[in-house]
Amino acid sequence: MRTVLRAQAAEARLVLGLCWALLLLGVGSAWSQLGSAEGEPFAGRLATALLASAGAVLFARLQLSVSRGGAALGRRWLAPLVMATSLAPLLWGSASPMLVVAWAAALLQRDLRRSLVSSGLLLAVLVWVFPRSRLAAMGTFADLFFELLLYTVVLVTATRLAVLLDELRLTREVLARRRVDAERERVGRDLHDIMGRTLVAASLRNQAALRALGDRDPAGSRELERLHDTIGRGQAQLRELTSGPVVTRLDEELETCRMLCERVQIELAVDVRREPPVEQAALVAQVVRQSVTDLLGHSRATRCRIVLDRDDFVTVVTVTNDGSVPREEPPASRPAGQLARAVVAAGGSIGTEHASGGLATRTVRLPIRSGVPA
Repeated sequence: MRTVLRAQAAEARLVLGLCWALLLLGVGSAWSQLGSAEGEPFAGRLATALLASAGAVLFARLQLSVSRGGAALGRRWLAPLVMATSLAPLLWGSASPMLVVAWAAALLQRDLRRSLVSSGLLLAVLVWVFPRSRLAAMGTFADLFFELLLYTVVLVTATRLAVLLDELRLTREVLARRRVDAERERVGRDLHDIMGRTLVAASLRNQAALRALGDRDPAGSRELERLHDTIGRGQAQLRELTSGPVVTRLDEELETCRMLCERVQIELAVDVRREPPVEQAALVAQVVRQSVTDLLGHSRATRCRIVLDRDDFVTVVTVTNDGSVPREEPPASRPAGQLARAVVAAGGSIGTEHASGGLATRTVRLPIRSGVPA
């Protein structure tokens, strides 16, 4: 629970903290009844206080289970257990201050149908128990219902707000990253349009000088031929720079991903067992970049692991995170689809596996050209 809480944005932690302060008030109220000499026996008051404490802890876990990285905390029995601990004091007629937690737990379940059924059963239990408990001495059923409804709306809304604030922070990071990519692409296009024409003009003038010089100056002709080769290499490098993936060097990309994950409290582990060949470094950097971008935009991860390895025949890039959910493959026009096309064009393969607990693994295999030293 502590790890998931640390992974949330600061604003989300603040909202959750306010929720838990409200729960502590309810728990404190239950424990304060221990000193009362009126009404129910001491054993009943003690049981109510213990159940209120347990219900508060379980509800906090339920809140974190719907937050980023909290999928492993969620269990099918969690919400029913919270409801049971909150309603149990009604069996001996106690007016537990944690009744509101039962209804909030019912509404925070991921399955909408289960939420509605649980809420209906809870309402039926309250209608049946109300005349037989001490709640009747506190007012009418309508008063109890609207009071529970008010506090339930506060708890559920605050929980959803915390989740939304955390997702907004991740979205800001992704959008900032994509704006940088878009600006790099714009600069690349401008560079191609301006420098491309300049290099073409220089190449044409160089060819004209070669023709004009002819055989009169062999040394000058050789220098002009070397200049022609240099201009040709410059044109090829410019085309590669402006048409290839917008990525930096692999080591720089790994460092950028590490800093980005650190800003959003995602624990990133990088294991470079063997570096890829030089000609594959740009594509591997693109795989790493797009995988981390997808992790930020489409998951609730708290941990990510990147493993780079190879043998004499294939380079393997494995990216694992603990917060992804299965989804359809993106169209080829989208960044992830473009990555798949680039991998296939290089003769490789890309695949994603989803396991229980939100664990997802993307594996990219890139064949190594024969003749490349291992």
